[in-house]
Amino acid sequence: MIKNKLSMIMIFMICCLWLAACQSKETQTTSPSEKVKIEKKEMMANIIPSEGFIQNVGWLSSSEILSVRNVEGVPSFYIYNVHDGSNQKIYEVHSSSYVNASISPDMKKILIHSSPTSYSAQVTIIDRSGKIQFQQDVPSYDLTYSWNQFNDDALLMTTFSEDWSFQVFEINIQEGTMDTIEVEQPFVQWQSASSVLYQDWNKEEVSVSAPLISKNILDHKKEMIVEDSVHFNQFNESLLSIFSHEEEGPFTYQFIHSNGEIQSEFTVELLSRYSDWLIPYYDMIEKTGWFITFVANEPGSFDTYSGTFSLKGWDTDSGKEKVLFNDLPLEPIQCSPDGESCIYGNQLEKVISLKKSSIIQLLKEEGADI
Repeated sequence: MIKNKLSMIMIFMICCLWLAACQSKETQTTSPSEKVKIEKKEMMANIIPSEGFIQNVGWLSSSEILSVRNVEGVPSFYIYNVHDGSNQKIYEVHSSSYVNASISPDMKKILIHSSPTSYSAQVTIIDRSGKIQFQQDVPSYDLTYSWNQFNDDALLMTTFSEDWSFQVFEINIQEGTMDTIEVEQPFVQWQSASSVLYQDWNKEEVSVSAPLISKNILDHKKEMIVEDSVHFNQFNESLLSIFSHEEEGPFTYQFIHSNGEIQSEFTVELLSRYSDWLIPYYDMIEKTGWFITFVANEPGSFDTYSGTFSLKGWDTDSGKEKVLFNDLPLEPIQCSPDGESCIYGNQLEKVISLKKSSIIQLLKEEGADI
């Protein structure tokens, strides 16, 4: 009886030791990975040399940004990882003057606008490795472009002459074509894979708002979407239209679902300008449906405004509003795909953490220690 009791005690002790070993082993295998996961979420400051820095273009993932630096007189494109500070040079712009760049909605392509002369432009589209996917020289005094979020291989481009006459083109990257399309206004955006949006401005008189029109580029049929719009932007899941029922405001930011139903809306006061109204910088976080925008803290005219702005978030599905920062200068902003951070500043040289409500500087000043 005693022998059996001792045997049971021994078995119990062995089981306890085995369980403890298993738990220790599990802790050792999971803890480092959790630590790495936490470390990857931390943003690194001062990772981009300030010497020759031109601008940050935007996000290529939730941890990578595209940066442009002038290296020995040559505009060069780098991918920087904001979590570990690593970087990779992918492309150089030769024999032409760099103007601007834009990242496609799928974050796999980069459009580079350069200008060899005052009256010509070169449009180059590369992939993330720097391989050229499309390149075309066009006569142009200036140009604008709009990616097609419904077709990753298409975008709209408008070229302007010195007298501001214009032509609108559809670029098909895969087919390597650039065809003109008939549109009455120069500033157009895609509404779907085959239709575009534009404001139908009155050419006979100055106005701060206009009807928002949808036009099918295949059969040329037109439809009025919003009767009177000050500003619009088509996102993946919704259309933003800004309007006012009164001449002096307030102004409504309205989000319209693809089926035409109103998703949500909020109302703010806008700062006036000489001939129109200031639409503060904003961005849409497509993954979460949160709209991030600046709102003036005081009313008045933008030309004489000396106040600050609040950075606010608006849930386009629920209508929930959240103040993220109370006092910030008005500067461009672009948010990461996961919605946790935004690059911010006139050159997008800072990072805002929306979770920690903190701001860090990405540029490393010469002679400064990291």
